[in-house]
Amino acid sequence: MNTGDWLGRYKIVRKIGEGGMGEVFLAEDPKLNRQIAVKILSADFASDSDRMMRFVHEAISASALNHPNIITIYEINDDNDIPFIAMEFVEGETLGRRMKASPLAVHETLDVAIQIATALAAAHEASVVHRDIKPDNMILRPDGLVKVLDFGLAKQVERTSGADFEARTMHNVHTHPGLVMGTVAYMSPEQARGKLVDARSDIFSFGSMLYQMVSGRLPFIGENDVDVVGSILHKEPRPLSQSARPIPHDVELLIKKSLRKNRDERYQTMRELLADLKEIREELRLDSKHGNGNGNGNSGSRMDDLERGMPTERMNAADVNSTSELSMAPRTLSGILMNGIKAHPVKSLGYSVLLSVALAGALYGAYRFADSLRQPEAFQTMRFEKLTYSGNVVSGQAAVSPDGKYFAYVVQNGGEQSLWVKQTTTQSNLQIVQPSGAKFSGLSFSPDSDVVYFGSVEKDNSESIFQVPALGGNSRKLIADGKGPIAFSPDNKRFAFVRGGTLLMTANNDGSDQRLIAKASDGKQWIRTAWSPDGTRIAAAVFSADDSNDHLVEINVADGTEQAVASPGWLRLRGLAWLPNGNGMAVNGRDLDTQLAQLWIVEYPTGARHRITNDLSVYQGLSITANGRTLVSTQQNTLSNLWVKPEGAEQAAAKITSEVGKADGLSGLAWTPTGKVVYTVRTSGTEDLWIINRDGTDNRQLTFNSRSNWSPDVSADGRYIVFVSSRNGNLNIWRTGIDGGNALQLTKDAGTDAEPSISPDGRWVAYQHVDGNNMSTIWKVSIDGGDPVQLTTVYSERPTVSPDGQFVVCKYGSGSDIKLALIPIGGGPLTQILDMPSVTRSRNFRWSADGRSFIYFETKDQVDNLWSQPIAGGKPVKLTEFETDRIFRFDLSPVDGQIAFARGSDTSDVVMVSDFR
Repeated sequence: MNTGDWLGRYKIVRKIGEGGMGEVFLAEDPKLNRQIAVKILSADFASDSDRMMRFVHEAISASALNHPNIITIYEINDDNDIPFIAMEFVEGETLGRRMKASPLAVHETLDVAIQIATALAAAHEASVVHRDIKPDNMILRPDGLVKVLDFGLAKQVERTSGADFEARTMHNVHTHPGLVMGTVAYMSPEQARGKLVDARSDIFSFGSMLYQMVSGRLPFIGENDVDVVGSILHKEPRPLSQSARPIPHDVELLIKKSLRKNRDERYQTMRELLADLKEIREELRLDSKHGNGNGNGNSGSRMDDLERGMPTERMNAADVNSTSELSMAPRTLSGILMNGIKAHPVKSLGYSVLLSVALAGALYGAYRFADSLRQPEAFQTMRFEKLTYSGNVVSGQAAVSPDGKYFAYVVQNGGEQSLWVKQTTTQSNLQIVQPSGAKFSGLSFSPDSDVVYFGSVEKDNSESIFQVPALGGNSRKLIADGKGPIAFSPDNKRFAFVRGGTLLMTANNDGSDQRLIAKASDGKQWIRTAWSPDGTRIAAAVFSADDSNDHLVEINVADGTEQAVASPGWLRLRGLAWLPNGNGMAVNGRDLDTQLAQLWIVEYPTGARHRITNDLSVYQGLSITANGRTLVSTQQNTLSNLWVKPEGAEQAAAKITSEVGKADGLSGLAWTPTGKVVYTVRTSGTEDLWIINRDGTDNRQLTFNSRSNWSPDVSADGRYIVFVSSRNGNLNIWRTGIDGGNALQLTKDAGTDAEPSISPDGRWVAYQHVDGNNMSTIWKVSIDGGDPVQLTTVYSERPTVSPDGQFVVCKYGSGSDIKLALIPIGGGPLTQILDMPSVTRSRNFRWSADGRSFIYFETKDQVDNLWSQPIAGGKPVKLTEFETDRIFRFDLSPVDGQIAFARGSDTSDVVMVSDFR
C-alpha cells in the first residue's frame, strides 16, 4: 500500500511499522474524521487457514473488550481479498523503550503496573487471555494512560512519536507466532511446555515484566531460547533483595508469588494481584506523607529514599517496637568504628587507619560489584532497526560513519554491484559508485565521516583499496594490493590494512609511507584488523590452518610482537571493532557451539563474551560508531524447502517439505537408490542430516548431538552416507550407515574438507581440500578410510564423479579464468578442459544420469532455474520455469533422473543496533 491508496473506506497516510503478521499503516477515516491504525495481514499469514481462524477468534474476543487501558478494535474486514484490521491509533512510547531510556521511579512503576493489571483483569473476566505480556506490548501515552496492545493482534505505534515498533528488550526476546505463542523471556512454564494456558499464565508473564521494571533485568536469562526456557522451567530468579535498586519488600513478595512455577501456587486471579498492588501503593504513599513510622525519630520517608535510589531498612513489627538503644544502634561497619573512636580516643589513630582500610575495601567491593552488574548490559538494552528493505544488499558489505549519521552499503542487481550511502535517520540515499563488474568489499569511513573506503577486486584477482567522497565524486585507488576494511589509529594519522593475507601493514592516511608491522606465521592468514583506542595495539582476526578456525590476536605496534587474546576459537570472524573505552571488542563471528554468525561483545582482556544478537538470522560484517553506541551489520535470512521434479523439461516440480522458517537442504541433499532424499536441516545453530520419501512422507532425523553435518552423498548400493562434519572440531569427511549409525572419520588432515562425491562402485570419495594458505585442490580417499590421494595441484573445487566412475569433473582455475576439468579418478594428467561459463557460474552442478550433460542452475533477476548443458556442445535446455525464489542445492537420481532441489528465498539487508545503557 502507498500513501493515498484506499483500503475500504480508509485512506492510507503512511506506513508506520511491520510485524510478524503484516504491515501497519496510519490511515484516515473520513466518515468519522479520525486517524486510525490499519493492520494488513501478510499473504503467508492469511493463506494459513488455522492461523487465520485462531486470529479471527481472538480478534472477535478482543474487540468485545471495552476498557480505557485496552486498545480498541474498530473493524475486521477485507478489501479485494486483502484482509485487514482497523483499530485505535495510539501515540506514545512502549514500556520497553521507556525502560531503556531510564529506570522507572517506584511510584511510576506501581501506577503503570496497576493500569496493566486493571486491563488484564477486565480481559480475563471476559475470558480473554493475552498470552504475550511484555513491555513492548504496553504503550505509555504522553498523558500517563497505559494501553495494552496485541491480544494476538498488532502493534500500532507511530515511529515519529518515539515509540519503538517491534523493539527487542533483551538479547533473547523473540516472538513465535505458532501454537506455542508468546515471547520466550516472559513465558510461563506451562506456556513454554506447549500446554493449554489460562489467566494464570498471564499472571506469571506479568510477574516477569514487573520483575524487570523494578530491577532493570529479566528474571530468566540465557544465551539462547533453549537456555531461557530451561531457566523458566527449572531455576529461580535472582532474589530482588540482591538488586542494586532498592525494592520495597512487599513488591518483592508480590512478584515472588506471581512467579511460582506451579500455577496453583500463584495468584489465582488478576483481581487478587491488583488488590495487593493497590494496597502496596497506598502504604508507600502513607509512608511518604507521614514518615516511615519506625519509632527512631527519623523524619525521612521510605518513599523518598526509594525515589532517590537510596537503600531502605526493612523492619518487622518487633523492630518497630524495640527499645531506643536498639533503634539508635549503628547498622554499618563505619558506624561501629566511629562509636569505637568515641569510646576510646587513645585508640583513635588505630581505629582511623582501620576505618580507612575498611572504607577503601568497601568502596572497591562496591566498584567491583557495580562493574559486574554493568558489564553484561553492553548492547543488551538496545534498539534493533532495519535500515534497508530491498533484500539485495551484498552480505557483509555495510559500514556506519563514526558520527552515526550515514551508512555505506553494496547492492547487487543483475549480476553487478554498486556502492550506496544512506542516512540512518531518513530514507534519503545516494549511489556513489556506479554498477560495474567489480566486486566491492571491506567498507569503512574516514574518522571525519567524509570519505568511504572500499576494496575492489582487480583483473589479476588481487584486491586494492579505493576511496570516494561519502556524498559522491570520483573514486581513486589509495593502496595497490591491499585488503580492507582499513582501521585508523586513534590520532587518525595512519591506518592498518592487510596485504596478500599474510602481511599486516600500516600507512599514512593518504596511502604513503607503507610499513610492514607483522607477518603471519606459516598456516595463518590475517582476516581483518582494529586499532586499539590507546594506539599501542592492533587487534586482528587470524585464520589458522591448524584447526581451521579463526582466532583473535593483538599485535604490538612498536615491535610487531603477537599475543593471543583470551577468547575461544571461532569458525569464522567477519567483523571486529574496539569499544571506545578499550575494555572490549564488538565481534561478528560464528561460534563453535551454535555455528551461527551472530554479533558479540568480547571483554578485554578476560576474553569473556556476551551476545548482542541471538536468533536464527545470519549476521555478516560489523561497523561501529565513534562513541561505541551504535553498530551496523547485514542480516541475512534464508528460507528453504525441498522440491522434487520428474525427468524432462515439461514436468512440473512439487514441494515435499513445507516447514515455515526452516532451511531444508540449504547445505546439501542426495538421492538414495531407493528413491529417498537425504538432506540437511538447519535449526538453532546446528545442521543435521534427515531422510524423507520423494512424496514427503516418513521424514526422519539421522544425526543427533554431533555439531554440524552437511554436503551428504549416498553410495550407489544405498549402504553409506558420506558428508562433512565438525563433530571433532575440524571440518573433515565422515561416513555413516544409511540409518545414521556407525560413524567413521575418513579424513583427518588440518584444513577444510568439503563437497564429497562417491564413485559409482562405492570404493572412493572425491572431495575438495582447502589448506592453510587458502589453496583448494581435489583429493580422493577410500570409503573405508586410509591415506588420501591428491588429484590436482591447481586451484580447483566442487568435484563430482561421472556416472561411469572414470572421471571427476571440477571447477578448475580461479578468478575470471574458471573452466571445467575432467580428471581420471585413478590419477594422472587432465583428460579434457571444458569452457562452459554458465556451468561454472552455478554454485553446484551435477552429471546427468546418462553422463552426456551437466545440470546446473542459472540466476536471472534474482530468480534461479535449472538448465541442462550437453557436454558435446549445443544449446542448453531449460528444465524449470520458476518466476520467483532461489535454488540453493540440487541432486539427480541415478536411477530415474528425477531432480531434488532446495528452493526458497534469500534476502540480505542492513540492520542497526543502538545501545541504550
